Amino acid sequence: MDHPSEETLKRFAAGMATREEGKAVVAHLLKGCAECARKLRSFIDYELLETMKMSFDPQENLRNLLRGGPTSPGEGEKSN
Repeated sequence: MDHPSEETLKRFAAGMATREEGKAVVAHLLKGCAECARKLRSFIDYELLETMKMSFDPQENLRNLLRGGPTSPGEGEKSN
């Protein structure tokens, strides 16, 4: 069985894989590769995901979008 490279799995875990890479990783995992599933879990930053989940409010984002304001935390803030 051909395994995706470690770099491809890292890009997939970070949401940065190309569409083709993503399809290949998903297809590979669906074949039941426990080794790659384990590696992929080790690359996922669960603390970051939880923080993002807590800071994401779809209703607030929709209200902001309809008002023409920022749709994500920090968006629209001026940098010094």
